[in-house]
Amino acid sequence: MSDDPTAEETRADPVRPAFLTTVRTEPRKRYAALAVALVVGLAVAWVHWLGLVVAGALVGLVSRTVPRAAAAGLGVGVAALALTVLASPTMGPGEFLALTPPTYVAIGGGLVAPALGSLIRGVI
Repeated sequence: MSDDPTAEETRADPVRPAFLTTVRTEPRKRYAALAVALVVGLAVAWVHWLGLVVAGALVGLVSRTVPRAAAAGLGVGVAALALTVLASPTMGPGEFLALTPPTYVAIGGGLVAPALGSLIRGVI
């Protein structure tokens, strides 16, 4: 084993694909990947609520650090809640907040699920 740090960087990592390292280190690619992950994740969340976890995981995978991944997960949750309220043809924000018990579950799940999914960044 050598003490050369570049040898460590060039060694193949079986857990982290090379393209993730590239995306995480180059800001322009990271911003584009975050935008694509947000759109794809929200599209999956539109079909099923587990898509919120997938959305958080997608933005977490391309985030630079774990705290940034958690913040991005919360951002996805806020975006999902805003999209839910704004896309509803029959219910405005005031009516949404008037439904107190279901609203608490919707807001809690909408914020916690993507944040939980974004913690995959700590693994990969």
